[in-house]
Amino acid sequence: MSEKMIKGSAEQAAGLIKNGMTVAMGGWAMAGYPKAVPEELVRRVQNGEELSINLITGANVPWLDDKLGAEGIVARRAPMIASRALAAQTNNGTMRYVEQQMNKMPKLLRRGSFGRIDVAVVEALGFDDDGNLIPTSSVGMAHYLLDAAEHIIVEINRAQPERLRRLHDIHIPAAPPETEPIPLTRVNQRIGESSIAVDRSKIRFIVETDIPERMGAQPRGTEVTGRIASHLFNFLELEVKKGGGFLPPVQLGFGSIADSIASAFAHSSFADLQFFCGGVTEPVLELFASGRAAAITAGGIGMSERVEEIIQSVPDLRDRLVLRNGDITNSSEVISRLGLIALNTGIEMDIYGNVNSSHISGSRVVNGIGGGAGFAQNAGLSVMMIPSVAKGGAISGIVPMVSHLDINEHDIDVVITENGLADLRGLDDGERADAIIANCAADSYKAQLSGYLKSARERVGGHHPQLIEEASAWHRRLKEEGSMLEKQS
Repeated sequence: MSEKMIKGSAEQAAGLIKNGMTVAMGGWAMAGYPKAVPEELVRRVQNGEELSINLITGANVPWLDDKLGAEGIVARRAPMIASRALAAQTNNGTMRYVEQQMNKMPKLLRRGSFGRIDVAVVEALGFDDDGNLIPTSSVGMAHYLLDAAEHIIVEINRAQPERLRRLHDIHIPAAPPETEPIPLTRVNQRIGESSIAVDRSKIRFIVETDIPERMGAQPRGTEVTGRIASHLFNFLELEVKKGGGFLPPVQLGFGSIADSIASAFAHSSFADLQFFCGGVTEPVLELFASGRAAAITAGGIGMSERVEEIIQSVPDLRDRLVLRNGDITNSSEVISRLGLIALNTGIEMDIYGNVNSSHISGSRVVNGIGGGAGFAQNAGLSVMMIPSVAKGGAISGIVPMVSHLDINEHDIDVVITENGLADLRGLDDGERADAIIANCAADSYKAQLSGYLKSARERVGGHHPQLIEEASAWHRRLKEEGSMLEKQS
């Protein structure tokens, strides 16, 4: 053990973190994050200490954002937020939010784009015989965070299932000009190491913990999301017939739509499913437990008591479940090679297929772009799913022009709402707009959208007709009158 590295309490370790520091914390897709040291930071603030940090993680880590955000500890956040507290602080200007796509993070961390990282705090099962760190329920960007940090704190969490050991497959692509192809051609293929190399001279504290990891309640499917899933499965069945019976690996996110899709898979005719996701939660792992899913790649596993039961009970677990680092799960190269079916959701979509997935009315952030844009751009089939209305019909999910752009029309193949499906492949912009309005828009907004498109064609024409003032009037009307619907004269 290094002279600098000692076993200590969470309180001692947290003492390394001072006001104004930049701190990196492990965690990816709601999993594998440190717990004891952040709790100590919260305790210090609650006891009256002034403490503000810049926080960097690999991806969204809701528990950290909730804990630290509630006490106003985070002054600057990257690359994604996952709590109402931090969203509110971003929107009122008390916190700076550096929003980034997940697949950009390795490059940014390698280049030092976030400046000096004073301390990295990560969770581990322990160390292997070579002194390398064994992750817990996620891998994420831990390698880059550890490499960039001046000092390291490792939480050894005995509550994490020991069966997670050796599920990890860590392959770090070389930086230019030494870059080579990532040799991954199958979802469950292993191409790397099961642990993370770490400079042990930088480890200042090892903190032993016994804190179970729990995601908390997740959104369940609704009648609306069930109809979206039904339209999706009718479409997939036709696609599989066209493709000779082969269903490519599926990328699926989180939320009520994802829950409905997982449930639909459980009752479908599809077998030997493969998933390639940034993170997986209980609904997808239930498919694994039932034998419906044959192989899963994920950056992290959202833990629950049921998930732990599945991990303990599934035979040949290491052959079927692989936990990878984020620059593989979100690699444009790998996503394209595997021909994934990317199933993503958004806040609003315009009549041409452009998607806003992060900002309410174009201004107020909800979470961030995350990994969805990278999957949409590089997938073999990119599907965007969105309810046609929100707020009891006051908001249309389909608008003339999105108020904020995250995923552009050229990266969307299929649009689905509870009302129907529009296959946009091979269509020009005008045909796309006609299909989206006819098949996906809510009945209460169809005439209004059709009237807008007709007027745009007549007044300005062109390949992609838009009336800027009239398009923006939809959100202005919502703000001033409480609804996007035009008042009937």
